[in-house]
Amino acid sequence: MPRRIVTEDGSRFWIMEYELPNLEANDVQIKVQLAAPKHGTEAQLISGSAFSAKQWNPELRLFLPRPETQETPAAAPAPRGIGNMIVGEVIEIGSDVTRFTVGERVFGYGQVRELLNIPENKLFPLGALTESDAVCCDPAHVAFVAVRDGNIRVSDDVAVFGLGAIGLLAVQIAKAGGARRVFAVDPLAIRREHALAHGATAVFDPLACDAALQIKLATEKLGVDVSIETSGNGRALNDAIRCVRQCGTVVHVPWGPKDASALKLGEEFHHNRPTIVGSQAWVGWGNADRSHPLWDHERAYAATIQLFRDGKLTGEGIVTPIVPFNNASEVLSTIFTAPEKSIKIGVRLGGERG
Repeated sequence: MPRRIVTEDGSRFWIMEYELPNLEANDVQIKVQLAAPKHGTEAQLISGSAFSAKQWNPELRLFLPRPETQETPAAAPAPRGIGNMIVGEVIEIGSDVTRFTVGERVFGYGQVRELLNIPENKLFPLGALTESDAVCCDPAHVAFVAVRDGNIRVSDDVAVFGLGAIGLLAVQIAKAGGARRVFAVDPLAIRREHALAHGATAVFDPLACDAALQIKLATEKLGVDVSIETSGNGRALNDAIRCVRQCGTVVHVPWGPKDASALKLGEEFHHNRPTIVGSQAWVGWGNADRSHPLWDHERAYAATIQLFRDGKLTGEGIVTPIVPFNNASEVLSTIFTAPEKSIKIGVRLGGERG
């Protein structure tokens, strides 16, 4: 039987066998070669989000209290798969598949597991993309939408807070879009170093300095035109507000922050009048692109992939470390316990079983 990696609460990961469903007419069966989780999303799925405590009303577009029900003992957490994007080889196709052939390499959304059945319209041809580029297309799409939501233009100054995969790709996309200077902020050295090597003008450790002050001083005391916050940290969001020019724009990308005690809306926010823009790239929330109908989800995603194909973006060095499937369980727990050891963990599949 094929195997997958599962967890209950993010403290321990292990390998579990599973049954592969029958191949549907429009499905493609993939032998996975590289898989990568999305660190922030995994954390939300494990620790809970607004959906855990409240009920989303799609008509009102409000979170409302859940109806009171008789209390029952909480069920023990069940093992759940992890993962965001995969690269693999087509090993079987359904009877109605026309876009792919056996032996072709493809990429798309999927969990860390050896075999996957995926509808052909959910997959993309790998072509000349590297594997790292392919599994970075999802975070790059989030970054792409954030840069567009900030209306970053030629010669703008930009700050990016949080240098996970989304933040690092936002640095690259802002530069590709014509930003004059991009300042990058993160407490982890491995991430700051990557930002410097891929477009950042300067980097700052927020635990070692007042990053917002340093950005103001580096921009002739004016501040940046646009700041992008990707970390979900309350202090980072407050600093993203503090470092923009008067009437500048702050783009807020992540869930949260869950702890907003460091957010001081009576200070720079009140005096400098920035615009805060919520940026959420996922089509499932039902939000049209801010440039709709000229732009929609499909166009934005296709444009993101094309930036990789054109060599304007790279995932190389972001997917680090890449570990063998049989050894991945121990490394995956470091997403939460030792984030300084990784940027975006990749899992290599296809080796011998151990």
